[in-house]
Amino acid sequence: MAEKQDVVIIGAGAAGMMCAIEAGKRGRRVLVIDHARAPGEKIRISGGGRCNFTNIHAGPRNFLSGNPHFCKSALARYRPQDFVALVERHGIGWHEKTLGQLFCDHSAKDI
Repeated sequence: MAEKQDVVIIGAGAAGMMCAIEAGKRGRRVLVIDHARAPGEKIRISGGGRCNFTNIHAGPRNFLSGNPHFCKSALARYRPQDFVALVERHGIGWHEKTLGQLFCDHSAKDI
């Protein structure tokens, strides 16, 4: 008999893996499905292999949406600084490049 899952996430990119982490923290049984050979493949190659993981100046004005208030709500709940704090809690070194772009010091694999 197949194991039952509470959550199935299609896509093992940055957003899908972050959703899986959060669901797992809440005690959910999570299955992540992706077409790539390895999870996070786009993360691994982003930023020339150093992962441009956020931009400290990102805000609602940087997103297009049919519901412009969605971005305001989402970014008010999880700001770029929140992700930077997560990166730092995991001991991942990072640096800022042009216009607030943040990259891993070593490798995108750190993320």
